[in-house]
Amino acid sequence: MKSHLRNITVDGYAFVYWYTGGSRFILNLSPKENKNIKITLIFKADPPEEEPHTLWSFYDISAQNNGMDTVIHLGKPKHIAEIISYLMANRPKLWVQGKPQVLDYAWELLKEMGYSKFNPIWIRQW
Repeated sequence: MKSHLRNITVDGYAFVYWYTGGSRFILNLSPKENKNIKITLIFKADPPEEEPHTLWSFYDISAQNNGMDTVIHLGKPKHIAEIISYLMANRPKLWVQGKPQVLDYAWELLKEMGYSKFNPIWIRQW
């Protein structure tokens, strides 16, 4: 399922984001004033055993941060803002015009941000 284009402001800068769910969650980020800059984060995961005609997707990930259990909501503005803010501060070279940046294993980014013990919360879709 693909989301609509959404707006978010982080540290005074306007961004747009959209995402698709499924057995892998794909989050796309772009500065609002320059859509020639695009970062794509891909969270691949192994879904539960499939029954015939059943599709699985996830948006939420249970994890730990500083030893405490938490849930990362990949479709919620709060966590998207946290990811954007981290990328702006720690990975500024990703924000390159005209060259889409793809992080195939975005779990590593969450590890850099201090999260661990990831477990996607699966939703059954028919």
